[in-house]
Amino acid sequence: MPSAPFVVFLQQRSMISRRLVRIKALQALYAAQQGGDSAKAQCRQGLLSSLMVTYDVYVFLLELPHYLNEYLLSEQEIEVKKFYPDKEKIRRLGLLNNNALAKSIYDKTLKHKRLYFMANWSEYGDSFPTITDWLFQQEFTTDYCVFDNPDSAQQQTFLQEFYRYLLGECEPFYLLMQEAYGAWDDDENTLDRELEKTLAASPENITPGIPYSNDDDEVKMAMLLFDLVMANSEKYEEYVSTVTENWDPGRIAIIDLLCLKLALAEFTSFPHIPLKVTINEYLDVVREYSTPNSGRFLNGVLDKLRVSLAESGIIVKSGRGLRDK
Repeated sequence: MPSAPFVVFLQQRSMISRRLVRIKALQALYAAQQGGDSAKAQCRQGLLSSLMVTYDVYVFLLELPHYLNEYLLSEQEIEVKKFYPDKEKIRRLGLLNNNALAKSIYDKTLKHKRLYFMANWSEYGDSFPTITDWLFQQEFTTDYCVFDNPDSAQQQTFLQEFYRYLLGECEPFYLLMQEAYGAWDDDENTLDRELEKTLAASPENITPGIPYSNDDDEVKMAMLLFDLVMANSEKYEEYVSTVTENWDPGRIAIIDLLCLKLALAEFTSFPHIPLKVTINEYLDVVREYSTPNSGRFLNGVLDKLRVSLAESGIIVKSGRGLRDK
């Protein structure tokens, strides 16, 4: 029989990817292991907060054009007052002032009060000159500056290119976000994807995605993974010992062992997630967060567990695409 009740979540929309769920659950478990039993409750609450903060950072990113425009207009005012103002520079500094779509998005972000990420763009004004210097060198910026009154489609295209460039190529922006948000490297792909999704709607319908809550599937998945590993840690180690010669948990990297336990939690308590999906996901995690040899080790152990636990009836997967032959 399964080691814990099977859980099937309904598919609700969430900006949190399952990869991010696994990473944040791993980080919370690592912190709990380092802190001992007394840290369990605190680390569990920290896991919940680490998921909620992602939405706040998403809103923070949507606020950026507004604050960048304030900086550009202040520079424009300085240039206008010069004895010999540079008309082309004045025009360029009005880059975001003619983007009504950016203003509309900012107005909509004001309806969400950030609770988990409290940084303000005004704190990072020192980075704006460097970021805008890079921005003005880009072809998509030059193309957009041609328009005196860009239509909504042109405004949308510019904002799409703006965020793609910042999150994909702009090194000063990457360094700024690393300073502003400690988990930027973990969350960047999720936030990039969510911004793309937000800006892909028709211009009149572009609005920030809805906040998520404790009831969202991915949040529930993260919390359950944490609880299952904390409750069944010794049992999961027993499972691993049956397929590993000279089993000694102390000789395995902490991250590798926690990933094994997380994978076992998915094997035994998430019947809707295919075994191979679980294995591949945790292989990706250890390749990024553990040692060079961790992937091969984890793959070998999980593949043996996949077979042995299915044969003993501990793993039960059903449905098309879920059963391994």
